[in-house]
Amino acid sequence: MTYYLLANPNSGHRRGHEKVLKLIAHFEATGVQFRFFETTAPNQEKALIAEILSLIDDHNKDQLIIIGGDGTLSLCMKYLPLNLSFSYIPAGSGNDFSRALGISLDPVEAFKSIQMHEATEIYVLGYDSEHLHGFAINNIGIGLDGAIINEANQSGSKKFFNRLHLGQLSYLFTTLSVIFKKKSFTVEIDNSIKFENAFLFTMTKHPYFGGGIKIAPNASNLNEEIELIEVDRIPQRQFFGLLSKVVRGSHMTDPRIHQLVQKNFSVTVSSNQPIQIDGEPNSISADEVLHVWSEKRTIIK
Repeated sequence: MTYYLLANPNSGHRRGHEKVLKLIAHFEATGVQFRFFETTAPNQEKALIAEILSLIDDHNKDQLIIIGGDGTLSLCMKYLPLNLSFSYIPAGSGNDFSRALGISLDPVEAFKSIQMHEATEIYVLGYDSEHLHGFAINNIGIGLDGAIINEANQSGSKKFFNRLHLGQLSYLFTTLSVIFKKKSFTVEIDNSIKFENAFLFTMTKHPYFGGGIKIAPNASNLNEEIELIEVDRIPQRQFFGLLSKVVRGSHMTDPRIHQLVQKNFSVTVSSNQPIQIDGEPNSISADEVLHVWSEKRTIIK
């Protein structure tokens, strides 16, 4: 058996590089057969996966291991065949996907679990629109969600808090600045449900957002259901109380929270909006229909 490692060394403020070195040292000390591939520039995942797929021997039970942040895994998912199992060693700043599935942050411990060959069927988000398509392992957020990610990624606070291993705080501080500026918008679901004063709008496959915040406490990668969470624009004096509930994970009983649970959604916004997909900023245009569905995959963890 050969383990094919596809790593992003720059993920999580170079945590990817540190974890690769630790894992390779373990491989060499224990005689594990492996081949190593790493990204050295953006958007290399497609070419590297194609090369790995040409080398993997199913009869030899070779295994692909992706090492990086949630964004790296999300990009790789776009190019992996649906029937190919994969493994994942987290090396990002948020690591929400590994938190949801109980994957160790220690690369050696995560690999030892992979060696047990526990195949688990999971569900991720597939999405498609005129300008957007791919797969998301965590969540897709429009409006406030997208604006927070966009501003957090551009600000120096994210890098600062990542160095202190406190990435979650960068999102909290960014939220405090964005909520004063972001306006509400109209979003329609499946041509039947309309939220005319939407402010926070997220579709997710597991509970976590922003490095451990439970935006959808009952969501799970282990079933097909997608949880849609919408919060109307409310007075600023009320928002901080609601935000504290979100941070504590006790917000789902609040009457200002709206929730839909389905296996697929069609979403249309009435105005151009920022959107985040697994923490990567993008935008969606007015009247652009975004289709989101639940896609089955297999992970060895």
